[in-house]
Amino acid sequence: MDQKQRMHEIVESFREVKRAFYQLLSKQAEPFGITGIQFMVLKRIQNNPQIGVTELADQMRMGNSTVSGVIDRLVKAGLVVRARLDSDRRSVALQITDKGMEVYQLTDLEYTKAITTVLETSGRDIDHMLQTHHKIIESLEKVREETNEP
Repeated sequence: MDQKQRMHEIVESFREVKRAFYQLLSKQAEPFGITGIQFMVLKRIQNNPQIGVTELADQMRMGNSTVSGVIDRLVKAGLVVRARLDSDRRSVALQITDKGMEVYQLTDLEYTKAITTVLETSGRDIDHMLQTHHKIIESLEKVREETNEP
């Protein structure tokens, strides 16, 4: 197998793993009336109280308009509220509601139960996989930074 084919195989493997996790998350979230992406947004808001849309979009590596659409649907469902910051009335912070917290926790519990099967893999294999992932990420970020230099 040549280098180009090997690289394609690596990228495809990451894509398939991500897809499998996302499909499982979506299946676990559906009974609670949310999507997988809505769950991920709720998790970020819960972990980062008073986060703004731009910061949330950056953390999720998504566009502002995409995240704004997800937030609009969460607000309409009563799971998130937009609140003006006292320190800067022009800025809007996102806050999870009590209902949103309940939906988040129920979904998280079901998703966590479902993905524990991954832990059936040996600890050494998981450690090796994580180390490899970190090396790949570092390598790709270095290339990205080099291509962004003037």
